[in-house]
Amino acid sequence: MLPLLTLTTALCLAQVQSPCTLTLEPSEIRPGDSVLLTWSCTQAPRIRLEPGGMILQGRSQVTLRPGYTTTYRVFDARPGGQELGHAEVRVTPGLPLGEPARICAFDASARAVLPGEPVVLKWECAGSAKVRLEPGGMELDGKSEVTVTPLENTRYTITVNNAAGGQSRTLEVAVLGPGAGALPLPAVACTFTANRQVVKPGEQVELRWSCQGNAKVHLEPGGLELDGQSSIAVVPDRTTVYTLSVSNLMGGSSRSLEVRVEEPRILLSEKDLAEPDEAIKPLDRMDLPEALHRGEALRAAAPQGSWTLRMVVSGPPSGLKHVARVAGAKAHEILILPFPRRDGLRFWQACYGTYPSAAEASKAWQSAPKPLRQAFKDAFPQRLPPAPKPAPEAAAD
Repeated sequence: MLPLLTLTTALCLAQVQSPCTLTLEPSEIRPGDSVLLTWSCTQAPRIRLEPGGMILQGRSQVTLRPGYTTTYRVFDARPGGQELGHAEVRVTPGLPLGEPARICAFDASARAVLPGEPVVLKWECAGSAKVRLEPGGMELDGKSEVTVTPLENTRYTITVNNAAGGQSRTLEVAVLGPGAGALPLPAVACTFTANRQVVKPGEQVELRWSCQGNAKVHLEPGGLELDGQSSIAVVPDRTTVYTLSVSNLMGGSSRSLEVRVEEPRILLSEKDLAEPDEAIKPLDRMDLPEALHRGEALRAAAPQGSWTLRMVVSGPPSGLKHVARVAGAKAHEILILPFPRRDGLRFWQACYGTYPSAAEASKAWQSAPKPLRQAFKDAFPQRLPPAPKPAPEAAAD
């Protein structure tokens, strides 16, 4: 009986799957190198990749080129979605150089074509290499291929380099018959648009682009490499300038657009305030550091285990004036406390009073000023957030 129970337990444990698996290859690079991020999220059909706020399929991969040590995080793309996993790539300037880059193979699918016919150039390089292809100056992967359409006899040269050294190799493609003329034009970002350029926090934006030529597309922020005619959904958490850079063998260009994220605002009418001038209390005249200092003092004075009502989380200090106005005569019971977000940004939260239990907090909310209850209808009881722990002091000698 015992072996059967043990086997059943093992099978149950084997069925527990991680919500998302992420891999970074390689996990440590030198500055300027690329990494491949791959993920498979079984519980989410679409995910949001941070940094960048890109909405992508639940199982996919992207090439990234981080400028510094970065932790990439994957969230469920649905509203309020939780973090599903993360992976860190370390950018280390002093990483050992390793072997010099060298070209193992460089070949063309045809050495003689009619004007405008496609030719596939293929190469494979050893060592952690960057590949530069001329003419055009494109930087590509160490094991890759590209399609070109020469209009005249063209000599193609690839040069590979890494920190330990490199080499070059050349081949020629002949263009037969009349009509050999000017070379192809550089890639151009013909269109780059967003379906909306002013959104509220958490709203989704679709970016679309269409580029001419055999183009590679690089989108920032996020460092994604995408197709020349495509689209992607993003969820910016602040006003963001998106830049689309495109290139082909002969050069490229870039275009930018701004998506503005509106700050949350509370709109009041005269009927909400019988005496607007009398309703503004000292909180309205405080700057954010002063309000946080007063909130910390009220929190320290509350008994341990107290409850409060969280009304709003905000970033702009101008929001203090809205809170004070709708609180009216009860503005002295508002606690302004720090609110550190997961991404490291520091916001503030406005809480109403301190109470011995959740039931008492809910009861007090029913008798709160009407404008306050109308402005913050989604206020909810929560335990009073603990004060941040002080930094440990260095031990005395």
